[in-house]
Amino acid sequence: MRSRPRLWAAGLVVAIGAGPWSGSLAGSSPTPQRVVSLNLAADEILVEILPAERLVGVTAASDNPNSSNVVGRLPASIPRFFRGDMERLVALEPDLVVVSQYTDADFLRLLEASGLRYHRMVGLDSLAGFRKAILALGEAVGEPEAGARIVARYDERLSELAARLEGTVPPRVLYWSNPFTAGGATAIGVMIECGGARNVGRELGIEGVVPVGAERAFVADPDFVLVGGTPGAIEALSDHPLLSQLRAVKERRVVEMPMRLLFSLSHHAAEGCWALAQALHPDRFPGQEP
Repeated sequence: MRSRPRLWAAGLVVAIGAGPWSGSLAGSSPTPQRVVSLNLAADEILVEILPAERLVGVTAASDNPNSSNVVGRLPASIPRFFRGDMERLVALEPDLVVVSQYTDADFLRLLEASGLRYHRMVGLDSLAGFRKAILALGEAVGEPEAGARIVARYDERLSELAARLEGTVPPRVLYWSNPFTAGGATAIGVMIECGGARNVGRELGIEGVVPVGAERAFVADPDFVLVGGTPGAIEALSDHPLLSQLRAVKERRVVEMPMRLLFSLSHHAAEGCWALAQALHPDRFPGQEP
């Protein structure tokens, strides 16, 4: 019978001798049989490479049609995590916990103290980074061939998109989420450039997702404005006293992207690139609806 770590009232005290793990665990330990995913990107990958019986915890976000690309694909019997609940996590007795570079630092410290083995997905801010993260996760869960198959489809999709966009003139696109925009080193910026455009946020010298203010956005004068598919996003631009005067807004060159694609940090980012490219370069996708 597997021994279970104990929680003491003063904090987490682990009754096992294993130390913390990070990065790829391939080749350093037995193949994990009880995997918990604590980030949506891992949910979207693991559903394709692990049998359901080996996935013993996923995020509640995986069931949200606004944020998830795998709604309905994860059995309801798998426990859902709304947040990093350490006591509940330990009770599941996982032999691998999957987190990401964006996982809360305080929770990571608890996880390291717990002795539970974990894998941290990193590099989630570039197309190449997504690719490496998928391959590394496949190795970590003992399914490298399955991870490689996902990457092969991902590469093929991006390669086909690049061929379609060859020779196009890239428009200037500004992501807008009042008052934030996305600059360099962001998944949204990567999607803009992959979709055959120039990221105005990067042109402004911005790194990350930061507030810029309506005045700066107006002066940037983008060819297109990209917004997330939330209720009222386009109407908010049209009603804004300054941004409603943007050339792109007045000429109805506002692209609304589903949030599940706009913020995807998995192989589904390729579909986001494809969708944005269709909206920006419809002539390269004859007969296809944007």
